[in-house]
Amino acid sequence: MNMENEDWRVWDEEKEYGDVFFKRATGSLPEMESSKAAAKAVNKIISDQDSLLDVGCGTGHYLKSLISGVDKSFSYTGADATGYYIELATKAWSGVADSNENVLSVKFKQADIFNLPFEDQYADVVMCNNVLLHLPSVATPIQELIRTAKKYVVIRALIGNSTFRTKQVHEPEVFDENGEPENFHFYNIYSENYISSLLNGNDCVKSFSFSSDTDYNVDNITKSMTDYSEEPTDITTIVNGMQVNNYIIQPWQFLIIEIK
Repeated sequence: MNMENEDWRVWDEEKEYGDVFFKRATGSLPEMESSKAAAKAVNKIISDQDSLLDVGCGTGHYLKSLISGVDKSFSYTGADATGYYIELATKAWSGVADSNENVLSVKFKQADIFNLPFEDQYADVVMCNNVLLHLPSVATPIQELIRTAKKYVVIRALIGNSTFRTKQVHEPEVFDENGEPENFHFYNIYSENYISSLLNGNDCVKSFSFSSDTDYNVDNITKSMTDYSEEPTDITTIVNGMQVNNYIIQPWQFLIIEIK
């Protein structure tokens, strides 16, 4: 199933998100708290000289955190559906393998998470951060992440005790005759029970675990609001110590899947 041309793909149009990610990748803006936490999660399971596939790599801003947060050498492939992000990532990271001894190689490829253009067990570790919430469905993407992994899959996603299917509507707020918005992106939360049901029946899965992502600096997240020229409609803020997007409390978790 290829979802390349579906209406939910809006990120090529949201140039400023990519521009801010590029500044994070190149160090002119601080790393995201979530990318630093993801690097720590990867560092616990990756081995020296392992290969890593980063699905939803953006402009390579996760690679920035991996270089500083992972104490082993690794080869890196970044994949993202948004062509503009891949262009910026290639610009940001050209020649990095020649200047950093821990990075064995780096390459980027535009790719659809519903049909990843990589062979089975392509990488020792496959990571996917802050992507599943924006997809119209997750069963096939999770299967693709598992298929391309040799040892582990690391996923950061909104996972709680109930499932919510949400569309965040963009300006101008235009709805069709069935009441469906024409300008939107998904902002979905999935339950642990649902995600577990997808994994329990998968013959490639040896084990899996959930853990809340509480490894973040509140002040840094608050300051990130100023990184955009206009206040973005989709950004994390802190309310009473909890990560919140507009009215939505965000149950961020890391899902670690061990492959047989």
